Amino acid sequence: MTAYTLHAGGITATIAPDRGGAITSILAAGREWLAQPSADAVPVPPPIVFTDGAMAGWDECAPSIDACIVDGMVVPDHGDVWGHPWSVLDASETHLTLTVTSEALGFRMTRSLAVVGAGTLGFDYVVEALDAPLPFLWAAHPQFSSPPGSHVELPTDVTTVVDVLDAGLPALPWSASLAGIDTVDTGGCRKLYVDPATRTSSARLVHSDGAAVTFGWSDAAPYLGIWFDNRAYSREPVIALEPATGYFDSLATAVTLDRVARVEPGRPLEWSLAAAFRAT
Repeated sequence: MTAYTLHAGGITATIAPDRGGAITSILAAGREWLAQPSADAVPVPPPIVFTDGAMAGWDECAPSIDACIVDGMVVPDHGDVWGHPWSVLDASETHLTLTVTSEALGFRMTRSLAVVGAGTLGFDYVVEALDAPLPFLWAAHPQFSSPPGSHVELPTDVTTVVDVLDAGLPALPWSASLAGIDTVDTGGCRKLYVDPATRTSSARLVHSDGAAVTFGWSDAAPYLGIWFDNRAYSREPVIALEPATGYFDSLATAVTLDRVARVEPGRPLEWSLAAAFRAT
């Protein structure tokens, strides 16, 4: 497996095009930020269930997170890009542009990743419809290592989140009782979305010693999911900040709710994301 490394500005990021374009390591602010696979992990070729894979690193989910069927289009678990190799369009010590085409689902996705400042990675995404318009739910899925005391901070205008693992989809007040990995039972998980009526463009994951990664993203991805996994599926506690172009995990649900981006031939969908890593 060929890996590419970006190294500048106090950050080292390793990317595996053959593994769905996954970012497998981010070293910054004196630590490894991404969960790592077990030492004896063996790559499993698709098609597989996502949770049978590495359960580590940073994957891209598109055009859905949950497996579903939309207008006869069968979307696999966690989408159709994480399980396929991506092609390298351009590479240097500070940037890497990859692309992947889903012939089955009718789109092409391109991601440009670059070191854009001290401890900061910039992501630029472009999605093109190949032949016909399609709804498109993208979500970042960075499985950040989250030792005890790790918690999420959201902008002050975020007051309500939705528990999408509860069939009743309860709206809950955003509070410290939901924000930390320590509030999730060992062997358990939690998936929240910021109330979709509140447009969100930033979030922060903070470790107990004050080190933090701060996300900021463009308006084309107006939703935010937050995934907490205290060894339900992962080998270590992880939190994923998941900016998204749809609400919520299933593309079919997002279409029904009319809360999803749409892509038309000749009119690409574009958005950006910045991830800034800081020490204490």
